[in-house]
Amino acid sequence: MTDFDVAIIGGGPAGAAAALTLLRYSRLRPVIVERSSYDTWRAGETLSPGVLPLLAYLGAESVLTEQTQRRAYATSAAWGSTDVVSRDFLFTGGGDAWHLDRARFDASLAQLVTERGGTVLTNTAWPIELASRFVIDASGRHAAYARTHGARAAIDDHLTGLVAIFEGGEESGTATLVEAVEDGWWYSARLPGNRTVVAFMTDADVVRTARHGWEERLPHHTRHRVASASLDHGPVVCPAHSQILEPVIGDGWIAAGEAAAAFDPLSSMGIGYAIASGIQAARIAAATLAGNSEHARLYAADVRRHYDAYLARRQAYYAIEQRWPDSPFWARRQPS
Repeated sequence: MTDFDVAIIGGGPAGAAAALTLLRYSRLRPVIVERSSYDTWRAGETLSPGVLPLLAYLGAESVLTEQTQRRAYATSAAWGSTDVVSRDFLFTGGGDAWHLDRARFDASLAQLVTERGGTVLTNTAWPIELASRFVIDASGRHAAYARTHGARAAIDDHLTGLVAIFEGGEESGTATLVEAVEDGWWYSARLPGNRTVVAFMTDADVVRTARHGWEERLPHHTRHRVASASLDHGPVVCPAHSQILEPVIGDGWIAAGEAAAAFDPLSSMGIGYAIASGIQAARIAAATLAGNSEHARLYAADVRRHYDAYLARRQAYYAIEQRWPDSPFWARRQPS
């Protein structure tokens, strides 16, 4: 195949951000290897306000329009009590959040890559015969390339999601809703196209039994949101555990996005971190190919610093919920 400078494994937000960075700020030729054709549903629907400057850096603001995605003005949570507490983005100064059609969002970023002269190979699984000078592994938690080069994931929990899509129903507000229950927590958000995503987040050992009778488990506030809607898709099992890759960088390769570090969805860090680390990985790839390895040496420490800070915030947030001290799910997340 045609020679490329940088092969990017995975065409999600991290991989697309890496390609767009190389196309906009270097002369390097990137190729994205994406196993799908962006035509199936993807988990991960909330885009926090802090991501908007990153899209501006990429010149990718056009992927967010009210015709294709949905603005979100607040987050709400029944956490630590049965009362729902809301936080309006108007008072944060960072702009609005967005609830995404993730398949469309990812496809729009990939389309920008091709429009700007990059190559996107869809329906293509790694490994393939492909000549490149550097590899960015943005293949998600399984880190397809890095694992074949000795990297391993250090896993900190076994959080798993049962995620479903409801169709139709009455308008139930634009806020993300999080609702804690005895064996985990529920997440719901209104999506484009009059749909609602609902996810039950719990540990892997609970998922085995929770998959049956999933709708009967819906807690009060979440049930109200989908009372007049119908189940359209799922629930499907989605991994949501926290992990960090060790190492995150090697000779001729670097990991980005969830391949480098993956976070509890409660943090709303997923897409933002994916884009930020994709940008950083692309800049390191460009510098390395130009003979400058200084930033590469700092990357592992930077990923570790972000991950450790995240673990501390995660523990503090889970510690707020004290209603079920005997629940294995909550006991596992309390300070030891």
